[in-house]
Amino acid sequence: MVRRFDKRSQLQFNQYPATTLIMWFILGVLLVIYFIHQVFNSILPHYFLVPSQKWQDSILKVVNYEKPIYLKVSHKRSSFRRRLVLASEIPSFYTNFINNKLKISPQDIANKDEFMQEMRRRDVNDPKRRLLYGFFHPYANNGGGGEKVLWEAVKATLDQNEKNICVIYTTNVDAEPLSILRKARDKFQVEDLDHKRILFIYLRRFGKFIDSSYWKRLTIVGQLFGTFLLSLEAAFELSPDVWVDTMGLPGSYFVASIVLRIPIIAYVHYPILQENMFNKLKYNYISDIKKVRNKPDVFSFVKFLYWSCLYWVYVYIGSYVDVTLANGSWTFNHMQKIWTYNRALGNEVDILYPPCGTEYLVNEKAENGTRTNKLLYLAQFRPEKRHILVLKEYQQFLLNNYPNITFPRAEVPTLLFAGSCRTKDDTATLEFLQQEVKTLELDKFVEFAVDCSYDEIVKYLSTCKFGLNAMWNEHFGIGVVEYVARGCIPIVHASAGPLLDIVTGERFKDWYNTTGFFFKSFADPDFDPSLQTTKDNKEKYLVFEVNGEKMEFPTLEQLLSTIFVTDRSLISDEAMGRMRTTGQQLVVDKFSNKMFEDKWKRHIEKVEALEKEYRVERRGKLESVY
Repeated sequence: MVRRFDKRSQLQFNQYPATTLIMWFILGVLLVIYFIHQVFNSILPHYFLVPSQKWQDSILKVVNYEKPIYLKVSHKRSSFRRRLVLASEIPSFYTNFINNKLKISPQDIANKDEFMQEMRRRDVNDPKRRLLYGFFHPYANNGGGGEKVLWEAVKATLDQNEKNICVIYTTNVDAEPLSILRKARDKFQVEDLDHKRILFIYLRRFGKFIDSSYWKRLTIVGQLFGTFLLSLEAAFELSPDVWVDTMGLPGSYFVASIVLRIPIIAYVHYPILQENMFNKLKYNYISDIKKVRNKPDVFSFVKFLYWSCLYWVYVYIGSYVDVTLANGSWTFNHMQKIWTYNRALGNEVDILYPPCGTEYLVNEKAENGTRTNKLLYLAQFRPEKRHILVLKEYQQFLLNNYPNITFPRAEVPTLLFAGSCRTKDDTATLEFLQQEVKTLELDKFVEFAVDCSYDEIVKYLSTCKFGLNAMWNEHFGIGVVEYVARGCIPIVHASAGPLLDIVTGERFKDWYNTTGFFFKSFADPDFDPSLQTTKDNKEKYLVFEVNGEKMEFPTLEQLLSTIFVTDRSLISDEAMGRMRTTGQQLVVDKFSNKMFEDKWKRHIEKVEALEKEYRVERRGKLESVY
């Protein structure tokens, strides 16, 4: 029977010509594309934005009930929550911290007539219509520079217009709203936030998919997919009027632009993909397929195709962003090259330096007493911060100049690593560093300060002589700004933000200027052995090409040996006094909170105008009302 069935099937199959099968396949693909198009352009927008019929009756039933009860909304949480939040005197009440069920605020029930009246404000030109700014920042409770940008942006958005409401989408499900706001106040000195207009939406389903550690292979693809799912969850819980990405998660732009059809403003800390990544690949062009000879070549060519597809996907989804704000010159230059279509489409790309609080750091009275001879490294405990490079270069500095030293001396600088741990991986990095300090026998020369308060950080900035930064291509470097503003002489890696934006000033040599010192490393990814030469390079410094110019930089060990042993006049009290004054004058306004807030508000005004335009032009008649 089996054999007879196989023959009959084969005969039937042979009756169809190949062209017919191809046509059926193409038709199937087109039907799938049409179905996906309908889902994202018609079904999901209606699902997220439009409440069920007789939605007012459902709300009135709860409002008029004799005791508090939950509002039955089925799967229409987003549209119902929008109605409640936009009409409420206390929008923050409608968080889903405890559970995803909807209750109506007692204060709104007490003022039910006004509450129900406010729900009718849906005309696009209504001057009292409120706007929901959705800040997509899953790690909102972390303590890094990205979170400082988030909370200063939230404050500026609330201050810009009293009708603005900020929705914070976060995966920090164990942190209650007031706890997160207290941390923002204590850690970043973001004062006077209107808590009533800050609504936390907790995302519980797909948070793990945006963590790089979850994806063992195809990490960036996995994170993009995870971000897409997480943004769908965010829209399911509450759809905003403006999408604000302050964490750098481009996978969310598809939902914001195609499904919700709302403006997007993205604060970019760094591009997730760069053109120079292709320099590490064996093949760089499609035509290179002619050179493929064996299995390793096939793998290399497939890798090239993978990165090429990923790059162009990044270019494409970047075109959805209406306002792109880069955190510094390095990021801005890269985004200009990568998101090439944005300017052609009329989308704005600009630089907005992070809020570093320089006006407070410079003007706040410093503690009495002399500074200690310490190298402060203010950074999160992550591998890319290269604490291990600092340790090994520092050990070499001691071996070369103080071979028998066992305890610190006044003329010998010591290290202070101060930073926070966001994840288990960060904690593992910290523990590894602590073990490495013991292995290198540097216990007496290295201190750790973990999860410091802001006051403790200011104390370190006020009492340490020098500030370190060893990250290659630190996209900006808020810690470096804080060094300069508070009077720590910066000793930083010569790349990206610290080189281009922060430690600027009149240059004496390639490796130092009127505000600080620079170094490079053999371990830098852009180190080119072919550039190295001993001709006219007596110090045997490393040669790098910077903006088309060949420049010489010492390693960190060479730099420490120069300024602490060979030529201490470079760090005399008089020389450092001049550096402090020059540096503080350069950064006090450039990186201030006020400068950030003023510029952010100007961009918010542009986005507000776009929101009106998109509501009318991009949505159907029904969705535009809701």
